[in-house]
Amino acid sequence: MKRSLLAILFLLVSAVTFAQQGSEDYIIISKIDFQGNKITKPSTIYRELLFREGDTIYLKDTQDLMKNETIKQSRENLLNASLFNFVDFEWSDDADVANGKVLVIEMQERWYLWPMPYFLYADRNLKSWYEAEDATRLSYGFNILYYNMWGRKHKLILTIIGGYNQVFGVTYDIPYLTRRQHLGMEISTGYTRNREVPYITKDDKITYFKGDDDYAHKSFYASVMPYYRFGYRNKLLLQLRYEDRKFNDSIKSLNADFGNLGGSRFQYFILSLVFKNDYRDDQNYPLDGHYLELELTKMGLGLFDYSPDIFYQKITADWYTPITGRFYWASNVTTKVSDRRTAPYFLSQGLGYGNDYVRTYDLYVVDALNYALFKHNLKFAILRPVTKHIPGIRNDKFGKIHLAFYANLFFDFAYTWDVMVPDGFHTRLANEWIYGTGIGIDFVTYYDKVLRLEYGVNGLGDVGFFVHLVAPI
Repeated sequence: MKRSLLAILFLLVSAVTFAQQGSEDYIIISKIDFQGNKITKPSTIYRELLFREGDTIYLKDTQDLMKNETIKQSRENLLNASLFNFVDFEWSDDADVANGKVLVIEMQERWYLWPMPYFLYADRNLKSWYEAEDATRLSYGFNILYYNMWGRKHKLILTIIGGYNQVFGVTYDIPYLTRRQHLGMEISTGYTRNREVPYITKDDKITYFKGDDDYAHKSFYASVMPYYRFGYRNKLLLQLRYEDRKFNDSIKSLNADFGNLGGSRFQYFILSLVFKNDYRDDQNYPLDGHYLELELTKMGLGLFDYSPDIFYQKITADWYTPITGRFYWASNVTTKVSDRRTAPYFLSQGLGYGNDYVRTYDLYVVDALNYALFKHNLKFAILRPVTKHIPGIRNDKFGKIHLAFYANLFFDFAYTWDVMVPDGFHTRLANEWIYGTGIGIDFVTYYDKVLRLEYGVNGLGDVGFFVHLVAPI
């Protein structure tokens, strides 16, 4: 009796499985060929593919192979590896295998060795540098960038920058330390010297201190960051960073809260744990997908005198979706929450630094350890991505490019709380809702280059034109 019941159950399960598979079209990937990878090792390419030779791919309701989620994500993985300018999947039938398909992956490798000239303004952004009306506040030099060393995605960055602010550093990234290609590590070290340094915020704008003969700030740092990549879109990073920073002795007399510890030299460790979940179709200018980043950071481990003691957690979430036709939507939410209300001034950077700012407030900052930021974009594709050839350049690494133009309508807002404003100082932004809105044009081209032109107005009534070199969200 038990054997009969088991037999009936087995037949039912088999019938259901057969019915499910029979209702779907499928292919068998009988062979995979790579073309164009003159430098990149096959093992590096295979690391980004969600399938192997002999795998069965079910197509469900579509006959278009490139719309299959497994195949689509594999191509996106290769493009987001920043090793190739173009990746194309070409399919052909395999007469020797029922439902068999031969896949040829055609890749256009990037140019991997770049001696890049370097010009950098001394301010937080281009608008702030322009308003300072001092063209001498420029740093210049070069970065030597070597991507995909040994064909295994290793990366070396050598930085030599002189001029107003000076930077000397080296970074080496090894993405795969084990045969399973899950564990990687980045190590870096460097030395910087700054002619001037922010020492206080007045009326929501940074005021700089400039030394007469000596540099206002000198800093040495060293960092080691092992990371673990699990699956294809998830990464966990653990960074231990040492910093030794020396400021001009005159600064503490200008701002008693600058160091908040009584000295001008600060040594401390920073320990950070970061989780990244990245399902964007294009990391540099996404139009579809989502991104999540969770960060826990402890600044100061109690090993040195005059070291900070700050803990914060930060969440960044991005969402991208096509709406209809040429229209796209993007949103960002960023929150940072600290265990402190105050910190040494040189570590109290909040809104207005990096990519954490409300657009149209480029000239302003809020020294907030706690804030929430919301960004929203409605995009219209004036020119959808197209491939062009530059006349006279025969090398496809440079002559074959992609172009796209997008019009933007944006609206950002943010709120900061527990911001301590010194007596006698005035703020219109701290502990308040702030917002900005406007329109813009994004120009996107190869080698991850984005030029963003925006015109907008903020909640203070300021109207301005702004230029940026990264995607808005």
